Amino acid sequence: MNKILNQHRACHLGVSFGYESLLYSFPSRHPLNKSRTELFSSSIKKLANERRHISILKPVAAREEELLLFHTQEYVSFVKESSKIGKGFLDYGDTPSFEGIYEASLFPVGSSLAGLESILSKKQDHFFNPVGGLHHARRDKAGGFCVFNDAAIVISKSLERFSKIAYVDIDAHHGDGVFYGFETDPRVIIGDIHEDGRFLYPGTGIASETGKGNATGTKMNLPLSPGSGDIEFIEAFDKIIEFIKGAKPEFIFFQCGADGLEGDPITHLKYSSRGHAYGASRLHFLSHEICEGRILAMGGGGYNPQNVSSAWSTVALELATS
Repeated sequence: MNKILNQHRACHLGVSFGYESLLYSFPSRHPLNKSRTELFSSSIKKLANERRHISILKPVAAREEELLLFHTQEYVSFVKESSKIGKGFLDYGDTPSFEGIYEASLFPVGSSLAGLESILSKKQDHFFNPVGGLHHARRDKAGGFCVFNDAAIVISKSLERFSKIAYVDIDAHHGDGVFYGFETDPRVIIGDIHEDGRFLYPGTGIASETGKGNATGTKMNLPLSPGSGDIEFIEAFDKIIEFIKGAKPEFIFFQCGADGLEGDPITHLKYSSRGHAYGASRLHFLSHEICEGRILAMGGGGYNPQNVSSAWSTVALELATS
């Protein structure tokens, strides 16, 4: 595989990360807080210093009209008002509000959109937004620590230019916000590997869910049993690769949540970072084979800091491979 990649010129990877990335952080006892990315922050800075093909770029805030590419105006207004009050929850209890949460939530979205534009304008070959991949937010509500669904928003934006895109999600939790947001859209090819929803939030993503209407057969859910490791993951990922390859998308989006690694405090899978290396490498190669190298990665979940650093550093290295 690497021999084939080496036939291409060196790949330049843009990584969105900075102080603004840390603003999307819930109180310290909440699983999603800025401490989970501290090790990754040091790791990606070191990689960027050592490898001239990795650039760290300043995070970008989205505009309100960009949120409306996926979300309803009523929901956006609700988050803005809640952000001023800074109390309570944006959902049923997983996603707390805090003063400034609206402004903080603009950076994951804006950075994914900036990554899309940088690839389309050929400023970067590939892009990685580690604090993106907030795949649980629905059009009209928050969910699972996710306020605005940057993945769904950047997919919506990409469909203004492309007739078919692929979204691959390896977060331990099913990407329900993206899946049901595009369940009836045949232009969006989805491959989602996750822990079986009978044992883990959000309880969705069974194998028989393959899309609806004209989109039937354009989605693939591969739930894994608790305790599954690299062998099971790689077997499932190979199925995703064949599925995506057969669809011939024009752009690939990769949600690479790190909460499937062994030792995550809220899931039950047992991957190592080798799984992320395998997935990123195969998708990187596939992007060069079928869509001129257009691939954008987003972080997602992961609540063990060492796992987050290891998995996402591996993704960055694989996407910057020449």
